[in-house]
Amino acid sequence: QRYEGQFYMDHQHGKGICYWADGSKFTGALYLGHVEGYGTLEWADGRKFQGLYKCDERFGPGIESYPDGCQDVGLWLRDHLIKLCTEVPGSFSLLDYPAHHKYFDGNSQKYISLEEDPYLRNYKHLPFDDEDICPEGVFVYSQNTDHLTLTPSFLEECDAQYFCNSPELPEEDPWPVANVTPLLVRMQVHVYKHR
Repeated sequence: QRYEGQFYMDHQHGKGICYWADGSKFTGALYLGHVEGYGTLEWADGRKFQGLYKCDERFGPGIESYPDGCQDVGLWLRDHLIKLCTEVPGSFSLLDYPAHHKYFDGNSQKYISLEEDPYLRNYKHLPFDDEDICPEGVFVYSQNTDHLTLTPSFLEECDAQYFCNSPELPEEDPWPVANVTPLLVRMQVHVYKHR
């Protein structure tokens, strides 16, 4: 593998290009050595995926293009297209089965803000002190953060570097979440963060 791009604390962090021996190439964003954010992956066979990634895997909206000109457009989870963004003739949904309408209310929408945690647990309210999580100078002898607890202050530094200290967006109205299944809420929060 060969990498050209930005680094932070000896990690591939920011915009860059990765080349692999099999002829594939990734152009986009990396976060502490992992593909994170928007990017384009091109394979040697002519296929191409443009979309959102999280922890080296497809996670969110994306387009996979094939050499014959066909495209799959929708929401992706790893290598699986979990929701098409176009209507397919002959397809069906839960709305086609009135007997199951009692299990959901198709007209309801939930609104969440960026700060709201859809997976709120009591232990998340504990005060985290960086000194209690990592020993002083831990990054001096450890260059692999995969096994470390990432402290709030370190993540703030990484985010500032990753987003190039861009100013926060102005206050916005809460954004609608039409589907409140845990996976799609996580996906929508990830999309909102990288918008």
